[in-house]
Amino acid sequence: MADQKEYLKDPKLIETHYGEEYEHYYNAIVPPVFLNSLNVFPTIDDYYDSDKTDRNVYCYGRVQNPTVRILEDKIAALEHGERAFVFSSGMAAATTAVMSVCRTGSHIVCVRNVYGPLKTFLTQYCTEHFQMRITFVKGDTLEEFEEAVTDDTDLVVLESPSSIMMTLQDIRGVSAIAGTHQARVYIDNSYCTPVFQNPLDLGVDLVMHTMSKYIGGHSDIIGGVLVAKDKELIEKLSLMRELYGGILGPMEAWLGIRGIRTLEVRLRQHEKTAMAVAAYLEKHPQVKRVHYPGLSSFPQHDLMQKQQRGNCGLMSFEPDCSVEQAKRFCQSLSVFKIGVSWGGFESLVTMPFARASEEETAWLGGAQNLIRIHCGLEGEENLIADLEQAFAAL
Repeated sequence: MADQKEYLKDPKLIETHYGEEYEHYYNAIVPPVFLNSLNVFPTIDDYYDSDKTDRNVYCYGRVQNPTVRILEDKIAALEHGERAFVFSSGMAAATTAVMSVCRTGSHIVCVRNVYGPLKTFLTQYCTEHFQMRITFVKGDTLEEFEEAVTDDTDLVVLESPSSIMMTLQDIRGVSAIAGTHQARVYIDNSYCTPVFQNPLDLGVDLVMHTMSKYIGGHSDIIGGVLVAKDKELIEKLSLMRELYGGILGPMEAWLGIRGIRTLEVRLRQHEKTAMAVAAYLEKHPQVKRVHYPGLSSFPQHDLMQKQQRGNCGLMSFEPDCSVEQAKRFCQSLSVFKIGVSWGGFESLVTMPFARASEEETAWLGGAQNLIRIHCGLEGEENLIADLEQAFAAL
């Protein structure tokens, strides 16, 4: 294990080699997919004591799996956490986090621009079945959190940057406020990944990733991750995943390991391309506003530089046109495909507020004609040319 400890000094070594004990699978450089649903034991007592022995002793696939464990060890190390848990979807991870921290009557403070399905889970399921109380904040000032977080608050939900308006929260500041009230802090770190941001180092309790984004990177898996440092929280998450049955499958875990190996290389290329595209859009006469934290004109650029080391390929912008014209713009694109997700190799475009009311879009800080794009790996020249011909079609 001496070599394993050496790997922890460099994220690139974590991505490529950490957690992989080649001697356990015939020195293959790529670990196998352990598709077994159970493991067998030499004695009855060994079976009963399996949960008290070495963490590499496995019993049943709903609880743990060797391929899954390799992926979890890599992500935990990259996020500077003690333990990671992977789930069958990002929503499985997010809902498990909420149910592990909160109880009937809990108060939750949540940023407005958090992932939509999680917002629905909080405002509909949690309020109806558990009488939880949700306070939404815009999230761009610490004063908002100071007013919203009280001694009754159990959880603060962040997403920085958010995936539509790209708004940031002061992670260290919010974590300090939550800490004075013994509230846990959860953050969706899918945008930055551990390559560009480590929220646990800033005081956060729970870091979540949706694996269909950059961890997977190839648009071929659905999965979620939770990472924590606190021992009590880790034990609760382990139990909750076992009881809810939401563990990631071994084949998806193997694909996640493959994605992790090229995570930093891909992310830096996404960032390079996105910076060129954002600069092009910012200067375009048919664009009113670009939302991308990497731009020096971004209102929270200084905060971004304090807590992030970079940005990804996702951005949004407001064209100077009607909603119907914005739709035609999106439909005129060729390299950018209309699709809901992001973080894969391909470039995507969507209009997240096209059917929302003006009141709702104003509450979220956007506009009905807002266009969100993900800059993939097709090359900045090709993406800018595609955008240019779509603008010309307007």
